[in-house]
Amino acid sequence: MIKTFFTQLRYGVLLLKRRLTERQFLLLCCVIVGALASLSAIVLKLFVVKLEHFFFESSRFGDIVWYQALIPILGIGASSLLIEKVYRKNFLKGNDKIVYAIAKKSSDLPFSQCYSHIVTSGVTVGLGGSCGLESPMVATGAAIGSNLGRATFLPYKEKTLLLACGIASGISSAFGAPIAGIVFAMEVLIIDVSINSFIPLLMSSAIGALLAKIILGDNVLLTFNTIKDFDYNNIFLYVGLGLLAGCLCLFYARSFHWMEHKFAERTPVQRWLVGSILLAVLIFLFPQLFGEGYSFVKTLAETGQIPKNSILIAHTDNQWWILLFIAGIMFFKIFATGFTILGGGNGGSFAPSLVIGALLGFVVGRFFQLIGYANVPVTNFIVVGMAGMLSGLFFAPLTAIFLSAEVTNGYSLFIPLMLVAAISFFVVKSFEPLSLEMKKLSQQSELDPTDKDKFLLSRLELRFLIRKDFPAFNVNATLNDILISLHNTDKDVYAVIDDKNVLQGVIYLNDVKNILFDNAQRAEDIAISAGDLMMKQTPLTIEDDMESAILKFEKLTSAKNILPIIDKEGKWLGFISKSSILDKYRSEIIRSS
Repeated sequence: MIKTFFTQLRYGVLLLKRRLTERQFLLLCCVIVGALASLSAIVLKLFVVKLEHFFFESSRFGDIVWYQALIPILGIGASSLLIEKVYRKNFLKGNDKIVYAIAKKSSDLPFSQCYSHIVTSGVTVGLGGSCGLESPMVATGAAIGSNLGRATFLPYKEKTLLLACGIASGISSAFGAPIAGIVFAMEVLIIDVSINSFIPLLMSSAIGALLAKIILGDNVLLTFNTIKDFDYNNIFLYVGLGLLAGCLCLFYARSFHWMEHKFAERTPVQRWLVGSILLAVLIFLFPQLFGEGYSFVKTLAETGQIPKNSILIAHTDNQWWILLFIAGIMFFKIFATGFTILGGGNGGSFAPSLVIGALLGFVVGRFFQLIGYANVPVTNFIVVGMAGMLSGLFFAPLTAIFLSAEVTNGYSLFIPLMLVAAISFFVVKSFEPLSLEMKKLSQQSELDPTDKDKFLLSRLELRFLIRKDFPAFNVNATLNDILISLHNTDKDVYAVIDDKNVLQGVIYLNDVKNILFDNAQRAEDIAISAGDLMMKQTPLTIEDDMESAILKFEKLTSAKNILPIIDKEGKWLGFISKSSILDKYRSEIIRSS
């Protein structure tokens, strides 16, 4: 059904492509991507709402804590089963996979990504998994943009722009925050966007926010309506909040990496059992860890109270004990998110970072209220704390600032938002050069998203630069055989291979000339084979990245700027010149500008 819809859409769009200019067609595609990405995000939100209503709100067990603790086991199990048995290798989890696709796969994402995240993240969060929906929304929007670009035969730059439009629309739909959607695409996913690309991004993001506002309304979207004006007398409190947010981000990132390492050693079934059971224990003790956590944050911001449905606070009115309990929720949310995602559920750290930041802001604000500072605006601290965590965890200070400003329907907190986001980012950056997900990308693929030149170079692939029009001689070929073949080529370097096409070495034309000049005999009388003439040279391999290829060229003498390339089995594929790499790199710079 989904494939049929996209096939019909493709035919219609291709028909329009013939009638429109390139610019008009690109804008049309951006509108389509923005609308589809937004609708997919809305469907995911409504899917989660319906599941929560069916399993909890309309169930007679819905308010029982042990029931809330056990049901997420089913959601994580269903998600894990779908990922492992149905979608398998076509399922890409995490923003790092999108950045990798942009850099190494010409911005191509599997078609199944257009719907697989809706199903898996829907059952994960809808049944109580403690993670966010934003990362699946981003993955879905990116896949929609990528597949529409591929289906309409758009080049890399335009296809990447459509991918960015899908991402911007997804984030915009999640929060009704169009500016944050655009900034997220550029800041978190390292997508270079020129001035000319801003209009398509604006259109996609605006469409996403508009559809979300119309269909979802403020009841589902995260909004705050009790914000007070900024009081400069609280400036030092905000500085302290920024420092605490940075430290908490560091703890989150390192704890998550530790959990990833521990879970990676187990089978999928073991990961599901361990993760979901540990999550069930945490939800039983801290019921507020159930689900995304946005509704809990909104209630906390509006009333300053939490439900006493935990055995830890059921029989106490002590405000300090309740504050300590909320701090516990903040702390264990990190582990609840890890157990959900690493146990096999599908979701992201975006929502948890906002929830943890909100709880940090509440704890700081409420602490000062309890010790006598009655004028501390707790709701302001909740919003600013969200910005601090988002900035430090994703290395996205601008996204954090604009998102927090947009969900509060104003810019009265712009100064503390900027201050806390900057301080948190600086604290984390001082200890970790890469964000949580970009560090994973760097470790798994050796891509460095922070180095623009290396990142651009990583987009190039050696297989597209291979030249196969070079002669190759068997290792037993005579000098006379070589000379006969040289009459039909203008090349000055040749491969030497064995009977199985495995590379043995290379011969340079100058070496052949030197042999002829040093011998007065005729070529057919000189008892020299290709194996005697050849020289050993470290070849390129088809799996080499561009950086390692450049390093191999640097070891050559200035007169020799060409290298053979082989496959995994050592078989000769052709030659690649250093100049072809540099020319391709220059063209990439021009194409990306």
